[in-house]
This record gives sequence, structure tokens and C-alpha cells, in this order.
Amino acid sequence: MAIVMLSCAVSSVLASSPYIARPEQQSSEQTYVAAKAYLLQLERDHTLGNNRANWLTGVRTFRQIHFTEKKGALGPSSLYMSAKTYQQMFERFKQPQDIKNAQNTFLELADLYPNHSLADDALFAAAQCAQQQPGQQQLASELYQKVVSLYPTGDQAAKAQAILTTPASKSTNASPSPESSIDQAQAPRLSSLSPAKYWSSPDYCRVVLQAPKPLPFTSGTITSTTDDNRLISFDIEKSHTTGNHLHSLPVSQGLLKRIVSRPLTEDTVRVNVEVESLAEYSIFSLNDPFRIVVDVRGAQAVTPPNQNSTFLPAKASNSSQQPKLAVNTRINTGALTIELSDQKKRLPAYTTPAMAKSDKRGALSLAQQLGLGIRKITIDPGHGGKDPGAMAFGLKEKDIVLRISQKVAALLQTNSRYEVVLTRNRDVFVPLEERTAMANTNKSDLFLSIHLNAHSEKRKNGVETYFLNLATDAAAMRVAALENATSTHNIGELQDILTMLMENSKIDESTRLARFVHNNLLKGYGNQYKPHDLGIKQAPFYVLLGAQMPAVLVELAFITNPEEAKLLQSEEHLNKIAELLAAGVAAYVDHHYSAALKY
Repeated sequence: MAIVMLSCAVSSVLASSPYIARPEQQSSEQTYVAAKAYLLQLERDHTLGNNRANWLTGVRTFRQIHFTEKKGALGPSSLYMSAKTYQQMFERFKQPQDIKNAQNTFLELADLYPNHSLADDALFAAAQCAQQQPGQQQLASELYQKVVSLYPTGDQAAKAQAILTTPASKSTNASPSPESSIDQAQAPRLSSLSPAKYWSSPDYCRVVLQAPKPLPFTSGTITSTTDDNRLISFDIEKSHTTGNHLHSLPVSQGLLKRIVSRPLTEDTVRVNVEVESLAEYSIFSLNDPFRIVVDVRGAQAVTPPNQNSTFLPAKASNSSQQPKLAVNTRINTGALTIELSDQKKRLPAYTTPAMAKSDKRGALSLAQQLGLGIRKITIDPGHGGKDPGAMAFGLKEKDIVLRISQKVAALLQTNSRYEVVLTRNRDVFVPLEERTAMANTNKSDLFLSIHLNAHSEKRKNGVETYFLNLATDAAAMRVAALENATSTHNIGELQDILTMLMENSKIDESTRLARFVHNNLLKGYGNQYKPHDLGIKQAPFYVLLGAQMPAVLVELAFITNPEEAKLLQSEEHLNKIAELLAAGVAAYVDHHYSAALKY
């Protein structure tokens, strides 16, 4: 049912948006996307964002969507966004009524939709709201306990349990220790860091810390421990650990040994990441929500992949015991200085004369010259769980790409005998940074992320394939922003770190993989269907960031196009897409293998 009652403020955003239709033309789904776009504009535009009435307009818009779609797919998500808007209003305007409204709206969602994937998120958020209000610490503890008891397998249970097990949460009357506590008057202006998440293999690990808003953080420094492990230390300002106490997380899994977060000062947290060995590492941030990501490669990661090849060791240096620190690149956003790039710090590695050669079209890539094999492939069905992706004509992107991905996996396993890993095999939410970490820790040789496109112009159709690099045009930025669930403003900032986080050989191989997959999709349908060729492009996708193997993202069709949406409902068409994707991957591997046999 179309929603025609939309405020003038939102209308102005819609009118200027290149990819969202005008309100009077919109379905509920389009209005929801438009309202989220307006919310992002409030965050970025100080003139709009400093007017509290504009935020209330956003709240009313989400509420109107909920009223119309209470029993529909958008019911829970529109209510959740209404609560989030109140929460952001409190962060900006510090009015107690806003945090109360946020808490009540989150609880309303949990009561109305107890079986929805957002229910545990809403309860956890309500507990956080209670924690920020005087006299509601007991309620906060009860809500955290409900998260653990009602949703033990949800993505918020571990965080809630960690909060409950801290001394500050066990007794609301207990006096906090002077060395670790934070003055309650300062608490509202400090951000609480969630317990760290991590993924680790023998030669790679990723650690992620999340905060409710962007925070400044310092470059890492490296020291050795008593048992010859390496310690990466960095500081996060304007923050405190959840429960205001030491977080010590023994891991001893592969490369990663321990993560320790502790108060350094009353408003700064020191994070120590202890690893068994260290070749290089990078620290960077992602937005919406704000996360600080630490990627580490161990000493095994720089071992020459072919011992029979002739490698020239890098010139000896006095810095061989500790990586050099690159110059920091900082982005100023209002009163905060956010370090978006720490830039790779690397120890001397092996080089070959081939590395210095430019990769001309048709020339053998570094990976081909080294004869590297393809054994394991990670396939990433986009979105999932509480993130439906693009929606139109009663279809959801998350459902269709999962079916296609499962078909591709079966074909690659059965016909080509590859080992295939799916980042999700059911309708669950998997954070973007976790998908890449899964591919890295599984030591995959290729990474393929599968998506569907969307556009306000229903005539828009076709196939486009992306690899990770700087965006080449506004359209690529738009697609990246939609897939990253963030704003184009944040995407623009992300580009500043790409040069330091990527290696030329990976870009070259990703381009080749994109070419084979894309060309197979275009030419494989015969005369029955001719998809429009939107080209092979480059853009900064969060899901590809940090991938240590050739990685591409494919937008298979436009779910908003009536003809393509009809085809996407056909099992025969989905089978054909899967066949062409699998054939594209196989063609890339065949080319890869043939090149290795030339010499």
C-alpha cells in the first residue's frame, strides 16, 4: 500500500535523490528506503541535523510506515528505525525524553514481534538506553538477562552475557573500583565499546570492536611479550569498556592469543591484541555501525608459496624486528578526528623480478607466474536475517541470492570438485566484516559475493560485476553505499585507506576473475534472454575489504525491474544463473591453470 503522507522535509531529500522515487509514486518499501536516506542526511548535514524538528519528522515517517505495514515485512524494521532515531536525537540534543522514547519504542518492538530477528537487538538496545538513565540500572540488568534467556542463539546474547558477568552489573549497589570506574557525570558523553569479536587461523586473524558512534583512535605500536609473542597496542578515545572494567579475552586460537581492553584514562581505552607472530597488520574503521577492525597476518603468511621458485630476499634493514609506521591519514568530521587509515605496516618480505612488472592486459599475473592452485572457494550470499537487501514485487534479495549461491556451491562441488564454503546457508544476519574474515580464516583461494541490484527507474536492468578499488563513477558509489548499508559520504572517506590495504597482484587477479564471471553471465543465455551489459567496475565494498584472495561482487539483475523480477521467480532461470556463475569461475581457474603450464 502506497504511503502518500510524507513530510516536506523528507520530500526535499527524495526530490534531490538520484535513486529514490518521489513520495507520491512510492510503495512502502520505497518510502522506508527514502526515510533511511533522510536520516543519513540529518547525520551528515549540520544545518538540517541541528534542527530537532527534522529528526522528529524522521520519527513520524517511520511510525507512519509501521502503522501501515504493522503486519507486513516492514513492521518491525520501521519500528526499530523509529527507536534508533530517538536514540540518535538523545546523542545530539541530550534531552532525557528522547532516550526514554527510544527505550519504550525498542520495548514495544520486542513485545509486538518476539519471534522476529530484530527482537533481541531491540531488547539489548533498550537495556543500553536504561543504562544511560539514573535509577534504571536494575532494569538494564533485567533486560540484558532477558536477551540471554529468551534469545540464547541470537547475535546479542554473548554481548549481554559479557555485560552481566562484569562486577558493575552483578550488583547495582556495589561501589566501582577507583582505578577502573568512570564518573557517572561523564558517562553520557563516552561511548561504550562492545566486547571484541574475532576470527583466527594459523597465519591470519581479524579483531572487531564496535561502538555506537565514530571515535578517534591512535596508530598501533608493537612490543614483544615475555614468551616472544607480539603485542599490537592502540588507544580509543572518548570511550569506556562495557561495565567499566577490564576485558581480558584469552583466545589461543591459531595466530590470535589474547585480546585485552582496559581503561587507560577516564575517557580512553587501551586495546592490546596479542599474536603468536607478525608479518604485517592494518587498523581501519568502518561505519554504520562504527567498527574498528584489526587485520593481522602472521609470519607464515609471507612464506614463499613455491619453494622451487627463485626469490630475492629484500635488502636487510635495521627495522626487521618491528614494522615501520606509515604516515597517518586522518579525516576531520566535526569535533572528532577519525583515523580511517592506519595503513599497512609490514616486515621485509620476499620479492621477485616479476613483481616489478606492470600488468598489461593479456600478460601473466603474478599468481599465474607462481602457479598457485585454486582449491577452496568462498561464496557469499548477500544480506540475510534482519537485513533483507533490495525488495520489490514481493521478492527479497536475501532469499533469492541464497538459493542461487547454494546452487552454485553444489555445481562447483559436484562438477569441479572444489571445496566450497558459504558465508551463510540459511536466513541469518552475518556482518559484512565477518564474511571476509571467514574467507581469510578458511584460507579460501577465491571469494564471490552474490547480490541483486535495485533502482528507482523500473526500466533499469542488466548485470554488473565489481572488484575492490576506488570507485570510478557516481553510479558505482551508489551501489557500494547500498550494499554497505551506509552513506556515499562514508564511502568517500573509506577510499582513503584502500591504497594501503590492497596489493596490486590481488587487484589484477580480481579483475581477471571479474572478467571471466561477467562475460559468462552475458554470453551464456543465448537468444532466450539478453541482459544489459553494465560493465566491470571498481568500488569500495565493505564485504571485499581485507580479502586476501581474488574477490569480486556480482549484481546479477535488478529486482526492481518487472521483467527481471519475473525471471527471478523462475526456478529454471535461477538454475541457469547458477550454471553461468559456476562456469565463469571454472573458466577463470582453467585459464589460471593453463597459464601455469606454459613454463
